[in-house]
Amino acid sequence: MARAWMAGAERIAGATVRTAPGVGAPRAVWTVTGTDPETWSAREEALRLVREGGAAHLVWNPRTGAVAQALAATRRSGLPLGSTPWSGRELDHGDEGRVCLVVAVVSPEHEPFTDGPLAGLEPILDWLGSWGVPRTWPAGPPGRERAHRPGTAERARAWSRGGHFGHDQVPGSTSTAPGRVDPEHLLGSRRGASTHAPRPCGHLR
Repeated sequence: MARAWMAGAERIAGATVRTAPGVGAPRAVWTVTGTDPETWSAREEALRLVREGGAAHLVWNPRTGAVAQALAATRRSGLPLGSTPWSGRELDHGDEGRVCLVVAVVSPEHEPFTDGPLAGLEPILDWLGSWGVPRTWPAGPPGRERAHRPGTAERARAWSRGGHFGHDQVPGSTSTAPGRVDPEHLLGSRRGASTHAPRPCGHLR
């Protein structure tokens, strides 16, 4: 059963509530906070994103397994994902799909978080899957140099299929996050199922 709030995640209050009547394939978008997971907790980074008006659904520290959630799955993230012109206005791709769930990983961009421990990952994937997000990554590995990224039409075709995407793979995105992460490792084909459960969010310093 799909639940608006992920079991085991710490709820963070204060995010601006935004809804959009999205239709189409469900998606998950992965980004990074740009901070050190050995220093910053999921809670701290979730609160920072809320203060800055860019709340993600989930903020996850892959070293501790802690997850903080600032938005229900039925709400839209305040983080700018990407937009393209459509009929004289800008189409915000974060408003597309039955759901568009944003996971912000406590990690710097230049150090792919899939190279380290992924504590607490499986419950996150299960929660995303409960909302119909398939364990597929149709746009290929993220983090490619801009000159080697797929063209606009190809990115739009991949996006239309739904599944998991890097922030830099959203049509119209100007982000370079999450960096050169390994989608196959993240979604499970290059690792065994994680046995780590999320631990309570806490200050790491």
